[in-house]
Amino acid sequence: MVLMPNAIPVRDLVRCSVCPLQVYLSRSTPGEFAEPAGYSIAKQIAAHLGDELDFREIWEEIETVLPDAGAEEYAQASAMIEACRKTVWRSPVNTDVFVSSEKYGIVGKVDRLFEDGFSIVRSTAAPSTGIYATDRLRLTAYWFCLFEEYKRPFAGSVEYLGSGTVRHLASPAPADRRAFLAALRSAESVFRGEIPRPLRGRHCLSCTFHERCDNVLRPKSLFERLHPAR
Repeated sequence: MVLMPNAIPVRDLVRCSVCPLQVYLSRSTPGEFAEPAGYSIAKQIAAHLGDELDFREIWEEIETVLPDAGAEEYAQASAMIEACRKTVWRSPVNTDVFVSSEKYGIVGKVDRLFEDGFSIVRSTAAPSTGIYATDRLRLTAYWFCLFEEYKRPFAGSVEYLGSGTVRHLASPAPADRRAFLAALRSAESVFRGEIPRPLRGRHCLSCTFHERCDNVLRPKSLFERLHPAR
């Protein structure tokens, strides 16, 4: 992997596809985005995929990772493990693999790497068909990173532990590549410090910054321009 201190994290590339203003605001507010508990649980379960899923052993590990885990997390882990027991899982050759693309200036981490492919882990259930758009974008970004590093294609997959389901993407389609380039342009603009327009949608209801984005975009009054806040 090429070390690129100013590279765009794939997570921010994906978030820009949802709303670039959210990424712009989060960059000026460190610590706003903590790892969701569901993802932490899924990651710990994923560490055992391909082997026997011993709930007691996995739960002890989850308690180490999430010291404040309680009844809600216990129920989530139990349901996830039960769903995963319905599927035969592959064992990876490596996990949490850092990858990058010097060509596109991006960097990220692949959850599970196989001899001929890679996967990303999700705590949610799979959609009724296909792969969620944000997950397709993430797979496409990692596909470019791995292709650049290994000079050969790697088939991607999403492991939806919420339903014990695996969905595959052998190679990004033209539409996936266009979505990647659009998200990359948006992310590059944000990382240059430009204020982007928000993308309104259902995600606004749960956005940490939903009360701040309008203030960022509204024109400043003459008084505010003459007397900026310090």
